[in-house]
Amino acid sequence: MKTACLLLLLIATGLISGCATTGQNVAENGRPVRLQLTVGVPPSMSILYEEEVADAFAYRVSSILHEQGFRGRIHYVDRWNKPDAGIPVLAVELREWRVDRAGFVDCTFTANLQSPDGRQSLGLFTGTSMMTWQRRDWFARAEGFEDAARDAITNLASRMERTGYLDRPVRR
Repeated sequence: MKTACLLLLLIATGLISGCATTGQNVAENGRPVRLQLTVGVPPSMSILYEEEVADAFAYRVSSILHEQGFRGRIHYVDRWNKPDAGIPVLAVELREWRVDRAGFVDCTFTANLQSPDGRQSLGLFTGTSMMTWQRRDWFARAEGFEDAARDAITNLASRMERTGYLDRPVRR
């Protein structure tokens, strides 16, 4: 009896996760990828930590680029996969994203834009925000990290627009 219940539970879990995955793939495949994004982070003792930081920063880069007017799908390519050759790649190397001794959150990264036409260095980007230690929990303190990243990535968006690789629509 216990085996049958466990088997039914596993089958139900598989069906539910399969349905969720199928819907996500259909939504993603509905629009072509316009830009691929890779994020490199400084090495640490924990590979899991590095992946979490890279995923978090990639999410912020893609969402802020969309807020700045970028149209099209941005596909994050993790370090285990290889980008497609025909689609431009924004390669971001995160240098630091941490609180300094004075209590400011610093975000520093470099970026390169690779396309079938060639490779162009976009330069070094920095952003700073005040860490609010008075906040009661880490979720509220995370806003300092978000603001520092937003400051740096906003500069990236304007530089990408100047290169001519990415066209931003006229804002109304």
